Amino acid sequence: MPSAILTPRLRLVRWAIHDAEELRAVLDASDAHLRPWIPFMRHEPQSLEATREELAARAVAFERGESYRYAVRPLESTSLVGEVLILARDDAPSGHLELGYWVTPSAEGMGYATEAARGLLSAARAELPVTAIDLLCDVRNARSEGVARRLGAVKIGEEAAPSLSTDADEDVLGRWRLAL
Repeated sequence: MPSAILTPRLRLVRWAIHDAEELRAVLDASDAHLRPWIPFMRHEPQSLEATREELAARAVAFERGESYRYAVRPLESTSLVGEVLILARDDAPSGHLELGYWVTPSAEGMGYATEAARGLLSAARAELPVTAIDLLCDVRNARSEGVARRLGAVKIGEEAAPSLSTDADEDVLGRWRLAL
């Protein structure tokens, strides 16, 4: 996979350790917005050093072809507005990858998640032996499910997952699939 992907309005750039301070600041500022929906937010907040270690681990996973995670930045600025990623799950059928995305509160509703996902999917089609993309979206997260719909994914079921919020025992995730 390429280290950078351009879309009409965005630049998707492979994470680097020097992004740690900015990522840490964005995650801390977006905590309440992201926590209900994003599994890795269970482990937040983290220290700057832990963030550097996470970015180093992402670099290794990228090189091994286990996951491809990109910072999302508008072309007209250097600001970090989110992340888009594709990863392989051990329990997934051969050729199936999982797509994930998030954006900051200030970038919500601008179409960035959809555009970033389309850009990453285009690169994945060209570079990886992928036949289908799965997306898992909390059924209460209408914006995330909207991205899945705009990408052309079809909802194929629902499943329970440990809750990311403190007010529920479990969340219900919609499983969406996009055949490539």
